[in-house]
Amino acid sequence: MNAAFHRYWTARLVSYAGDQIARTALLVAVFDRYGGTAVGFLLIAATVPRLFGPALGALADRYDQRRIIVVCDLSQAVLYTAIALLSPSLPVLLALVAAASVAATTFTPAGRSLLPDLVGRDRLGEANARLAVGVNTGLAAGPALGGVLLSVAGLTPTLLLDVLSFLVSAALVAGLRPLARRGATTAQPLRAVLRDGLGVVRTNQVVRAVAFGFLLMVTFAALDNVALVPLVQDGLGAGPVAVGLLTSAYGVGMVAGPLLIARRADRVRIDLILYASLLAIGTGTILTGLSFAVVAAVAAQALAGAGAGWHNVAADTLVQRHVPADRLGTVFGTIYFFPYAAEMLAYVAGAALLGAVGGRWLLVISGLGVTATLALVLPLLSGALSATRRAPGADTPAPALV
Repeated sequence: MNAAFHRYWTARLVSYAGDQIARTALLVAVFDRYGGTAVGFLLIAATVPRLFGPALGALADRYDQRRIIVVCDLSQAVLYTAIALLSPSLPVLLALVAAASVAATTFTPAGRSLLPDLVGRDRLGEANARLAVGVNTGLAAGPALGGVLLSVAGLTPTLLLDVLSFLVSAALVAGLRPLARRGATTAQPLRAVLRDGLGVVRTNQVVRAVAFGFLLMVTFAALDNVALVPLVQDGLGAGPVAVGLLTSAYGVGMVAGPLLIARRADRVRIDLILYASLLAIGTGTILTGLSFAVVAAVAAQALAGAGAGWHNVAADTLVQRHVPADRLGTVFGTIYFFPYAAEMLAYVAGAALLGAVGGRWLLVISGLGVTATLALVLPLLSGALSATRRAPGADTPAPALV
């Protein structure tokens, strides 16, 4: 990988770790100050802007992704500085968190659409796997660091550390050379860019298969979040330490899975990695539900986490390889709308199912649903890829910027 990719990799690791540190600290601080209802409002404020991903993603097709990322990082730095230093009331805090979430939502498709220009399409599998290792490390370590820092240093220093992470990320990305924009999107009105990008989502069979898989898979997989604590407490007779172990095992799996495939990701069919990921998530979740010892549940959660890491790598690589570079922002913004919508659906359904079947069988249902997703996605995606390979000029690699 080239130096530009390593700068971007470091920026993502630092930024995501800072995000998780701040998220954990804010959740605890808001609960202590305002109670559980306020935590729910905080989560809603952080989640609702994610539903505007398609429109915010179009910005990455219209403007230089590098500049978008820098503006998003600096915006979040300013917003979290205000939260840290002003100790705002709950309504103002929710507004600031929502604004920061808008910036984070804009960042995501810009970052994913930037990658082909950094490494070239022939190394996207390896690049996405390496990025997943860095991002998932931040996601796994950030909450623990946030809890420790909050208890030792307090809320303001913890949030200022997050601010520092945004500034470091912005400086690293700003150091990348300006990107050469392809196509005519820089001359189009944003409305036209969004319309044309959504047209790709509607007509591109690979994108439709990946988006459908995301929606169905996350709808079932997110039931895990509802069922895990009841399983540990009622099914395994364990306590909070065991809950932490299972959660950490999932995070470790999300790091280890992409790490295992990083060097070979561009030498195997990326769709096979996607199919394997669904099988691993489904099997791991079923085995978690059927476990009668904490150690077995930990191993099963690690398998499910590895599958989740593989899925993100494969889905991103498939889209980057089969969507025109000047439409990636809108496409990614749209595709990643589906997991957030699916999570909300899963939490509502999971709460109802939990009382009827209990945590153990809710996990089994979750795993069976993910496995069934494989049976539906495999023919859709394999057919889409076959049609793409038959199309004239398919899979022409784009040049890398070094």
